[in-house]
Amino acid sequence: MKSFIYGLLIILIFGVAGFYLFRGAGNLASRLRPSSTPIASLPPSAFDTPVESLAPISTTPTPSPVSTTKGGLIKGTSTVTTATTSSHLLFTLVKTSTCPISYMTEVKDIRGPLTLKYALKDGFSANFNIWRRDGNELIPNTTVRNSGTLATISNVDYFKLRIESSDCGGDDTDWITVTAER
Repeated sequence: MKSFIYGLLIILIFGVAGFYLFRGAGNLASRLRPSSTPIASLPPSAFDTPVESLAPISTTPTPSPVSTTKGGLIKGTSTVTTATTSSHLLFTLVKTSTCPISYMTEVKDIRGPLTLKYALKDGFSANFNIWRRDGNELIPNTTVRNSGTLATISNVDYFKLRIESSDCGGDDTDWITVTAER
């Protein structure tokens, strides 16, 4: 009977030791080799980190009645400050060194107006078209040079943008950059 209890005790000790050894080896392996779970990658465009700021909207004195122990009211004033949070978004839609190009992209889940800006190097030009979800044109075929603002898109939650190079001249390193800004 003693040998049975000793055998059971040894099995229990080896089981607990094996559990902690296995757990420690697993932790060590996970620290040495990161998980191979896929991470969604962003398209070649990039988001700038939104910058949030608090901006006071109004500071108005508001009378606030204060009750007294005698059942009457004392009218006083208190200052109420209202603030909103706004964020600046700068989203690069296209930045390329390939000329000529014919590029199509779509922007989804738009909340609020977006100002589309472009910057082209000297000697280059491009044609832009922008369509709504239903296929109607927001911006018809427009040729641009240099840099400027193409349009401010509002009251849509989706649009499709087509960019085609017209003239390719000179050094084409980052010859076009198109951004959406709010």
